[in-house]
Amino acid sequence: MKTEQFLNEELPRIWQELKSEAQKLPIFHFDKIDLSELINHVHCEKIFYFKSKYEEFSFLGLGHSKTILAQELTKYLEDYPQDFLTTFFQFEENSKNSTFILPEWIFVTKQNITELMIHESLEYNNYSTPSLFFNQQFELNHYDPIIPKWESYEEFPEHDQWEKMIQRCDQLFNNKELEKIVLSRKKIFQYNELISPIAFFKAIMEKNNNAESSYAIFQQITFDKAFISLTPEKLFSKQDNQFHSISLAASAPRGVTQQEDLEFESLLNSNDKLIREHSLVTAEIVKKLKPLTNSIVLSPLVTMKLPYIQHRSVPIKAELKDCVQFIDLVDLLHPTPAVGGLPWEMAQIKISELEPYKRKSYAAPIGIVNFSFSELAVGIRCALIEGSTLTIFGGAGIVQGSNAEEEWIETGLKMNPFLKVINQ
Repeated sequence: MKTEQFLNEELPRIWQELKSEAQKLPIFHFDKIDLSELINHVHCEKIFYFKSKYEEFSFLGLGHSKTILAQELTKYLEDYPQDFLTTFFQFEENSKNSTFILPEWIFVTKQNITELMIHESLEYNNYSTPSLFFNQQFELNHYDPIIPKWESYEEFPEHDQWEKMIQRCDQLFNNKELEKIVLSRKKIFQYNELISPIAFFKAIMEKNNNAESSYAIFQQITFDKAFISLTPEKLFSKQDNQFHSISLAASAPRGVTQQEDLEFESLLNSNDKLIREHSLVTAEIVKKLKPLTNSIVLSPLVTMKLPYIQHRSVPIKAELKDCVQFIDLVDLLHPTPAVGGLPWEMAQIKISELEPYKRKSYAAPIGIVNFSFSELAVGIRCALIEGSTLTIFGGAGIVQGSNAEEEWIETGLKMNPFLKVINQ
């Protein structure tokens, strides 16, 4: 279904049905709606968009109906198995202290069908009118995002500080305190006007071919604050008792020519340091999963090719035991060694010592939760908008033998999907 048809024809019909209160939970079905395009016409404060990389699934949640605490989650999903909740953790947060949000309007697109479920507003204790969510005051399908020019920016940490961080890691490896640690850095851009989160997300999607090789995530918290991620990394998905994840680690650039690209891929698959970095991640995920599963299957190694970078990756499938809950999986798997380190307890301490900031949303789980189907991505390759400030992040896995300059370049490559919009 075209966006124009939904806005002009279906919204009035939906509102009439909501006013009649004919059913407790209004559910509507349509031919497939492009939810990323529909966002252009949304003007409410709270927005959560999630397009899966691995499933034919996209989600758009608008507004706020309920807040569910982590300890209430299992019972809530049993009582309301049709509901989809959104969740966005903080990197340093204990998963058992997290919260889950039930949006008011929930669009779920699977294959060629879009389903809309509508819940009462938390604020009004009634159904919100469509006019509170959708703006039809500009010409449909001709929305042109305007991104202002930045005025100044800074690196955090700076290049010389980064070198000292890697030197400190070498000491930790030599002392056998760590096997691996993931360090991040960020670029902070200042503008002389507020940044429109939706306009920036629209530009990001257009410049990156609608993020075909990654998840596409847009979480607007307030009108001037949002988190955007084009992450390649899946924490896990859960379809009933079937578990899917991926061991993703080690990086190499993309080549300018096909021959150069194959040479970089060969390096990725033969370099001892890169093989060791990825093997550590795979082994740790499997070790953590074993107590919760009846069986685990590792697929053959594949190279994940993204526009600017390529990674070693191994898909992981498992059958979960009946007693396993969603929070158990998050608590066990986050953070993976791909964004944390080994051993994790020591890596956690050293990350807080070496990185001069809290990660918060960066590298934290983010996604949707349902009784039958749930999926979480890892919020890397991301940007944070806060008023007139835009921050982008990049991280790298550090093991013994890592070179500070090479890791600095790698983290810069991971920022490219955003830099191509910022510097346009």
